[in-house]
Amino acid sequence: MVYAAASPSLAVLEVLVHLDLPAELLPDDLRMLTIEIPDDVAMHTLDPSPTGDDECRAAGDAFLDAGDAAAILVASVMVPQERNVLLNVRHADMARVTIQHRAPFQFDRRLLS
Repeated sequence: MVYAAASPSLAVLEVLVHLDLPAELLPDDLRMLTIEIPDDVAMHTLDPSPTGDDECRAAGDAFLDAGDAAAILVASVMVPQERNVLLNVRHADMARVTIQHRAPFQFDRRLLS
């Protein structure tokens, strides 16, 4: 599964909240990707989205096990008004999901102090 965010700022927050590395061990070759999912690719929305860690993992597992969609939109636990996108890399429609842009990325050091 690929875990993505619907906006660059949410992607930064999600990485920071899940990252368990001191600033000096952060890789210096990070990239910010822009992914395009065609409108007709099978996608679900999980609403309401779970908020607990165990419930989030169970929802992700259920999404993968069902195998009937390439993507599922879920609310961010940190910013419920924003959406994360979980991509099922085993789904046939993933061949149509493309990376549109790649750019070098570095965290602003103020976020890490």
